[in-house]
Amino acid sequence: MKLESGQVAVVTGAASGIGRALAHAFGQRGLAVVALDVEPGPLAAAASELAAAGVTVLPQHCDVTDPDGFLAIRDRVLERFGRVDVLCNNAGVVGPVRPAWQQRPQDWQWILDVNLHGVVNGLAAFLPGIVAAGRGHIVNVASIAGLAPIPGGGNAPYAASKYAVVGLSETLAAELAGRGLDIGVTIVCPGRVATRIREAERNRPAALQDPGYDGRPAQFGESAPAADPEDVAAQVLDAIEARRLFLLPGFDVADGVRERTARLAACLPG
Repeated sequence: MKLESGQVAVVTGAASGIGRALAHAFGQRGLAVVALDVEPGPLAAAASELAAAGVTVLPQHCDVTDPDGFLAIRDRVLERFGRVDVLCNNAGVVGPVRPAWQQRPQDWQWILDVNLHGVVNGLAAFLPGIVAAGRGHIVNVASIAGLAPIPGGGNAPYAASKYAVVGLSETLAAELAGRGLDIGVTIVCPGRVATRIREAERNRPAALQDPGYDGRPAQFGESAPAADPEDVAAQVLDAIEARRLFLLPGFDVADGVRERTARLAACLPG
């Protein structure tokens, strides 16, 4: 789809990192931006920046794990704009780095709630309207960890959540294409990006606090330089207009995917 003035983009995790960069990129193209984030202070600051740049912005506090909250936001968005053209399910978290057998139940619950159920809740709220309109685009931000293991591991809940987002998104793309709908899907699988995701513990709910967490940011996949969120956002907008299913931005994505693809190919019968 061609991105142009008059359209509306919804972005989760819009107060920082890739989400913030996406909000600015859409705004620069003339789209109105619905900026969703769980952190009220940074969300207000991001919305002020967008408004100062001349972007029409509707900031909304959003816990992506809350399906009813998403539906209430959808109603406010439709009341204000009457449409949604692009949905970017970007919000994500990562937990402590430890072997799979040492990951705690609260780690699994929190990471899957945000990274997988957050995408599901966003789709449940906004996709029916996009389907009814017969046009639009869905961007689901996964990770290179959803295509190939991060060397050394330590992030099983995160990888599981991102593999799930990839599978969900590929299935969704096939369903939309099978019905002849003019709705694209892009699965973004970045490598290391200069964001605050490694400090995601700041937003973990009190009920799911991990007593074994030592307060240090997660540190996996640190060998490659970090990509710039603004560069990633620019690539996402290009992928939307080109209707690309996969986008793999970053400096550390190619080798792991090639190696996993080779392992799969070697297991094919015949």
